[in-house]
Amino acid sequence: MALHDPFDGFTINIYQDEDGDYLAHFVELPNISAFADSPELAIKELAIAWSGVKESYIFRGDVIPIKSDSSVCK
Repeated sequence: MALHDPFDGFTINIYQDEDGDYLAHFVELPNISAFADSPELAIKELAIAWSGVKESYIFRGDVIPIKSDSSVCK
């Protein structure tokens, strides 16, 4: 059985800022991010943000970014 990846293979970075909030963002697309009170909620918010970004690309007729093999850290 294949598992669904809501982040399409992009790498997620999560850190806590100086105010105690958590920021989750894609390493490869750092402008797509979400804040929350916990790491788990930040990831959930990032999934919502990513879905919205993809809808925006589709609406504009643009190509949705995909993770390339060259963006994999080695």
